Amino acid sequence: MKWYKQTYVNHRDWILENLDVLGLSHQEAIVVLLIDFFNCNQIKITMDILSKKSAMPQDELDKTLSVLVAKKYLEIRATNKQVSFILDGLFDTEVAKTQNALNSSLFDLFETEFARPLSNAEMMKLSDWVKTMDSKLIIYALRESSMYQKVSMNYIQKILQTWSDKGVTAKMIEEGTKIDIE
Repeated sequence: MKWYKQTYVNHRDWILENLDVLGLSHQEAIVVLLIDFFNCNQIKITMDILSKKSAMPQDELDKTLSVLVAKKYLEIRATNKQVSFILDGLFDTEVAKTQNALNSSLFDLFETEFARPLSNAEMMKLSDWVKTMDSKLIIYALRESSMYQKVSMNYIQKILQTWSDKGVTAKMIEEGTKIDIE
């Protein structure tokens, strides 16, 4: 059984905790949270109830649902008796990676700099950094490692840790403050 199907997993807490990683707009987040709430409480989902609860007009709701389907976060299945709104794709990290929800430009930048695709372990490390650090700071650490021709996740981790210990921010780097990583 997949981790998100376990009864003890609180989907809404997970969604809220990972909003930045998932790349959901405000409207998409509201719709996803409503769908999860309705599914958990076995409430029949209709377009009218979603529109009313989200305070979105039908056409805006349609666009939001289309975007969620395109991101593969949402699957809508229609049977002869009911319509099911399934959010499994939202919790499936492989889908998130495939759909570049985990800050795609940063992943692309790393893969370009490394001149190869990132391994799963590297992707996980990068996604962990994105959760706790400013993306600009991560990019600056990548540039710093490139400058020293030491492009590796461990070296970038060392740079980020040193900067964290010294209280270095992306703004300081942008302003040209001298920073030693050694």
